[in-house]
Amino acid sequence: MLGFAVQWALGGGSSLVFHIVSIALYALVCAAFLGVLLELLPEPAAWLGAALFAVHPLHVEAVANVVGQAELLAALFMFLALLVFLRSRRRGNLTLRDTCLVAVLYVLGCLSKEHAIVLPLLLIAAEATVIDGEAPLRRRLRDIRPLILALGATGLAFIWLRIHVLGPTAAASDESNALLLGQPLGIRAMTMLRVLLEWIRLFFWPAHLSADYSPRVIDVVTGLNSEMLASAAILVGIAGLAWVGRRAAPVATFAFLWTGIALLIPSNLLVPTGFVLAERTLFVASGGVMLAVAAVVAHFSRNEATLSPLVRRMTLAVVGVVLVLGIIVSGIRQRVWRDDDTLFAQTVVDAPASYKAHMAYATMLFQKHRREAAFEQIGLAHALFPKDMGVLEYAAEEYSRVEGCRNAVALFTRVLAEDPRRAESRVGLASCLTAMGRFADARKTIREGLATGESLSAFERLMVINDSVEASVRPRTGK
Repeated sequence: MLGFAVQWALGGGSSLVFHIVSIALYALVCAAFLGVLLELLPEPAAWLGAALFAVHPLHVEAVANVVGQAELLAALFMFLALLVFLRSRRRGNLTLRDTCLVAVLYVLGCLSKEHAIVLPLLLIAAEATVIDGEAPLRRRLRDIRPLILALGATGLAFIWLRIHVLGPTAAASDESNALLLGQPLGIRAMTMLRVLLEWIRLFFWPAHLSADYSPRVIDVVTGLNSEMLASAAILVGIAGLAWVGRRAAPVATFAFLWTGIALLIPSNLLVPTGFVLAERTLFVASGGVMLAVAAVVAHFSRNEATLSPLVRRMTLAVVGVVLVLGIIVSGIRQRVWRDDDTLFAQTVVDAPASYKAHMAYATMLFQKHRREAAFEQIGLAHALFPKDMGVLEYAAEEYSRVEGCRNAVALFTRVLAEDPRRAESRVGLASCLTAMGRFADARKTIREGLATGESLSAFERLMVINDSVEASVRPRTGK
């Protein structure tokens, strides 16, 4: 937020400043990632992994969309902390200076994006896999215990501070994702096994990208199906290879752990989030995937002298084609994020089964005063996913704003019948009833709202307005 405020002040609100900063941050992230890879791999393999990371089309959302600076900053601080840790551990024991530097980077990462809170797990994984040492693992973990304890305490303090500032957000974050609303861990786990297939596609074949993956693009999984079984088989297979190759190819094992740790938050397993899949949230995890690719290449090209000139030329040609394709696809995808109009119109094309895509498109249509088309989009959104009462609530608000309250009252009433806790719908209903002269009904609705204990100031204000309007009307009507 501080970074956004500074950029706004420097550019007078110009988007150009934000995009320049995003590009600069991305360059720094790629440089930091290269530094990490150079600590782990031979130089050619490190450059390959960093180049694949730099041109990956999956990263467009984090770079082209200004809010993605949170992902960029969190990744930058995490990569720098990992780089400091690797260099320090390879020199020997962690110094006080290194410990303090990693802790500061951890704080900055958490304040950029909550996903950075998993950094201590990433450092433990590095210690267990890629830190060479004659001492047994237990002793080496004991050597880094002060750092891990310090980071753990910092992470707990960050969580406490976040809750203190924003309030308990676990239930709120659950409600922000209608797909996983009220779902137990088992259902979320099965659903994320289905999402695993999308992750793999996005990491290795990002030919189709989308700004939204809401229902019905991805639906909740409540039982065994072929996709979930395929995902489970892939996960078990990759985990098995990582375990078997932990000595022969420790960097590949670390890459597997890196990816899994980075996906803990986006997976909705630890806590339900506001999304089932979002491309920007895979930014740090993609670093682990590209490290894995580079590690596998390095492992199988150890005896480079035995490779024929033809094989080397073909390999270079394939790498060149992949990098060029990455640049082209990324460049084309950047244009989708030109402005809201372009993005919302394209997202309906990219994800026609996404109800949230139709909602966003309806918002744009309302702004352009294309009301009939906007209400059609809201109707499609509700038909796709009737579980989210926010769709009908939004429709009611727009009806009350542009076409009067008759249709809005019916929709507000319908929403409250399904979910009486929706204070905004109750406020909207009371306002419409007052505007229609149904003062007694409005007063009853307001009292019901006051009884819930939520949005008290809004309902108290509505009560005053309702009584005032009724008093002003009574003398003229003689009632």
